[in-house]
Amino acid sequence: MNANDLVVKANNRWKSLYVWQPILIAISIAMIVAIAHKVDWETTTVTNPSEIWESRKITENENETVIVFDQEINDSVIIKGVLKTSPKFEVYSNDTIVLGRFSKGEGIVYSEELYGKTMLNVSGMRILVNGNLDGKFYESEIVTVEATLVERLEYYDKNDQNITLNSEIWVAEPDDVKLASEKDYYYFALEILILGVGTYFTIKRTKNLKEQMGFAKHIALFELKRGMKAPRMIVLGLFFTLFIVGIGWLLGDLQNSQSTFVVQNADDGIIRLAYFTFFVVSMAAIAVSVDSFHRERQSNTLNMLLARPVNRETIVLGKALGLSLVVGIPAFLAQILGLYFMTSAGDMPSLGGMIAFLIFGQVMIFTMITFQLCLAVSAKTGSDVVIYGLGAWLLFAVVWTIIVYIISFVIGVDINAENFENDAKYQTFASRIGLLNPGIVYQMAVGLFTHRTLAIDLEGVPGWLVLLSLVLWPLMCLRTATWLFKREMKG
Repeated sequence: MNANDLVVKANNRWKSLYVWQPILIAISIAMIVAIAHKVDWETTTVTNPSEIWESRKITENENETVIVFDQEINDSVIIKGVLKTSPKFEVYSNDTIVLGRFSKGEGIVYSEELYGKTMLNVSGMRILVNGNLDGKFYESEIVTVEATLVERLEYYDKNDQNITLNSEIWVAEPDDVKLASEKDYYYFALEILILGVGTYFTIKRTKNLKEQMGFAKHIALFELKRGMKAPRMIVLGLFFTLFIVGIGWLLGDLQNSQSTFVVQNADDGIIRLAYFTFFVVSMAAIAVSVDSFHRERQSNTLNMLLARPVNRETIVLGKALGLSLVVGIPAFLAQILGLYFMTSAGDMPSLGGMIAFLIFGQVMIFTMITFQLCLAVSAKTGSDVVIYGLGAWLLFAVVWTIIVYIISFVIGVDINAENFENDAKYQTFASRIGLLNPGIVYQMAVGLFTHRTLAIDLEGVPGWLVLLSLVLWPLMCLRTATWLFKREMKG
């Protein structure tokens, strides 16, 4: 096959996707914008805070300690980084410091002059802010800081000997610290707008749209009625309801516990509840959709459906919506009960976190349903259907962590070290590869909405990328399921 034949074949293939062309183009453009967003995020930082801090040199002589940086005194830099600790715990007061003690990590001697000031930890770089930032910024938020290098001359005692500290430190005013979210909102809004426009024109290109939507509604209601009466759904619904309620109560109780498995706060509790919700609800989602097409083939109802003037896309969409409702309705009720028991035993999570927990839970269910439909279409026999479904659930809900461990070991992370999970390299890798798991994306999205801004770093993954993944997962799964179904029907 020569180059011309390939071009002709590709052109014909593209023409056959007439209805889907706008959304495919939109997804491609959105991915390009996302890449540009990431590049812009990395390159617009005037100075890397980690590089600045690594350039710090400490010289300890008999009577003098000297701390210097590569930059010149009074040099100002604009940095962008992540708040590694909450400013709430970095405000100096009589209760938090011992006067006269030298802090090597911060490069200062504690004195009353520091009271009311905040020592920010921005991606590992320490910056002394001449003001109290408690309640103004929070841990994991991405900020920009305009900092200036100044020189301080102080004294401290060490082994009954007076030591002179000649140190260079970075300082900033409270107004010089800002959230780095404005540009993120513009980029994310552009990405959503592009996807929305693509979806609009794809819908507009659909022939007999009103009639097709009627067919989709009919198929969805049929799947809903049949699914709700299915014994497997009744059993699974009772199981995951009891499980989510029990876990919710436990996570609330652990907020006030001294146990090893202590939950730090209510927002931490709802993030963990999101994980356990995915664990059991994804199993139900796969179970109800695992044989959706195989059962239709066996009963010959699929041929009857295909004999009607209904698009292949409509069939897949109707089934996806109906099966999502089969799982989504009882799951939504179980989530509300789980939240009620968690807040009864513990504190109230943020409103944004609770809304995200409920709404994104439905998105997660739709994603798992459409993902399983891809496998169900590909399955040739009943045994294939079961194996594919079980494999999908095991991959995302059970063995994912093991896979991350193995890949981490291959790329050089020492997984045998104590507390290796706290290693920055491991956390960044685990978060980034987690975008390939819809369950982790759901959990990260809930965690994102417990904060007040998209300018959040989730262990190496910016908040806007989590939301983009949340949008792309169901779109890609639905499109893939439709393509596989159309190919299957063509033989």
